[in-house]
Amino acid sequence: MKKLFVVVIAILLVGSFQETKAQFSVGAGLGYATDISSLGISANVGYEIDDTWAATGSYTHFLEKDYIKWSAIDFNANYNLNEIENFGKLYAIGGINITTIKFDFPGVDLDGFSMGGGSASDSNFGLNIGAGLKVDLSEKMILAPEMTYTIGNTGYLRIGAKLMFNI
Repeated sequence: MKKLFVVVIAILLVGSFQETKAQFSVGAGLGYATDISSLGISANVGYEIDDTWAATGSYTHFLEKDYIKWSAIDFNANYNLNEIENFGKLYAIGGINITTIKFDFPGVDLDGFSMGGGSASDSNFGLNIGAGLKVDLSEKMILAPEMTYTIGNTGYLRIGAKLMFNI
């Protein structure tokens, strides 16, 4: 899983050295996932290939709730649908997702009878579909509110925003 993420980042970096209009960006975001019922904090990278297409990658860590830890890795392609005059660009999102879950069982002590804790984990692959809006706050700073649904065994809707900085 980590190797796949490194390979995608390497491809994005190598492509950024070509003489094109492409723009590389990095940033952070916050969002809420419905079926996970938790706030997520994300680290994001983006590569604007041309005026129509962009490639993005992100890692999201959801805050622990009821001994359950969730995280998600996303690799998406964004397609610009329409420019909203004096506001931003509306784009469609499509891509793949890897969601991991880890459950830590707490230990129990009942009148001298101890039962140790443990843990279990699982990973699931899914497909992302959604939409976002790219709002240029300045020449170097972009606000991108997004809504994405992950289709798969761990399907969930995410609503959030990321703040990206052009490099």
